[in-house]
Amino acid sequence: MRKTLSLLVAFVILVSCSEKDTIEPPVQQEFPSNITIPDAQSAKAGEILTINGSVFSTNETYVVTFAENEVGTIKEVNTNYLKVEIPENAVSGDIKLTVNNETKVIGSIDIVIEPIPVVNDVYVFHDSENKLAKIDLETGNLTYLGENISYGANTRGAVFHKTNNEYIGFENGFTTVEIVRISIADGSANTVTIPDSFLTNGADFSDLIIDNDDNVYIFHDSENKLAKIDLETGNLTYIGENINYGANTRGAVYHKTNNEYIGFENDFTSPKLVRINLTDGTTSSVTIPSSFLTNGADFSDLVIDNDDNVYIFHNSENKLAKIDVNSGELTYIGSNISYGANSIGAIYNSSNNEYLGLENDATSAKLVTINITDGATSTVTIPSSFLTNGTDFSDLIITRN
Repeated sequence: MRKTLSLLVAFVILVSCSEKDTIEPPVQQEFPSNITIPDAQSAKAGEILTINGSVFSTNETYVVTFAENEVGTIKEVNTNYLKVEIPENAVSGDIKLTVNNETKVIGSIDIVIEPIPVVNDVYVFHDSENKLAKIDLETGNLTYLGENISYGANTRGAVFHKTNNEYIGFENGFTTVEIVRISIADGSANTVTIPDSFLTNGADFSDLIIDNDDNVYIFHDSENKLAKIDLETGNLTYIGENINYGANTRGAVYHKTNNEYIGFENDFTSPKLVRINLTDGTTSSVTIPSSFLTNGADFSDLVIDNDDNVYIFHNSENKLAKIDVNSGELTYIGSNISYGANSIGAIYNSSNNEYLGLENDATSAKLVTINITDGATSTVTIPSSFLTNGTDFSDLIITRN
């Protein structure tokens, strides 16, 4: 009897210990359901993305992975959502959520990459100093390059040659015609003379341009032809025949979409665009309708923006005008703008979406900027300390990336 009782006690103790030592397995967190990402169509690195859903838990660890295995920082977890910061190097693609070693694709995202601001430098030749000058667009201060450069007497415009990092201007002395090349790095300069064999009919030229491949063109009035210039030899390759252009021009631009040299001829009665195809020399002219000329036909300084929109300043209206290159119709921008009396060229500044011209009245010189979107205008005067030897300038250019 005593032995039976001992066995019974031992059995009870054993059962009691087994029940006490049993460990219940943890409850596995259910993977969130009904997931939506309302802001995923378009977002930027650094922004907070909200992932909506059901059965999120504040006691769980969630990992949100973007394309290229970039892991976001969890900022907040709630029963119905979690918030994650989009990592700096995330790119467009799938978004994955991981919890308890289970990973699922829960959506996709379009990462918007902010463009790096393009800062282009503006240069002008200061004839009174015989130097090239970089212009500070905020202060008007000049930083000079080079010394005793022979350029500026009878110029026909200048361009920026990206490949060679050069300011290239065209000097027309009517007997000797030269291309002047100035290094923007160190101000060193050299000249390339147009051979006499190309000048038998005369040495009158108009309006230098450059295309996107750094080919340089000029209109040779004496030949009534467009010419491509060899920058090493000065030799001309002619394009087209008997082109009517060059008497009273207001500059020319390169239209990349149409591969055209487009110049503005202003005869004070019927101004027109002259369009010359650079491939085959075919030419057309587009006249500005007379309805836009009731106050006069005085214009200054043609420019073109990065989207091939063409602009000119209409002095008679004191307004900037966008030109329809097919109809010649003008769309005006701004009003009562003081510019155009003694301008020496203008450029398009893509950094600020501005038409930028230099006005030189022989006593003071100033930059005039006109916002192409709203016509807002500002001026920056060249400080008088830079004008002690004179206020004669030539040929504004802007660098391009």
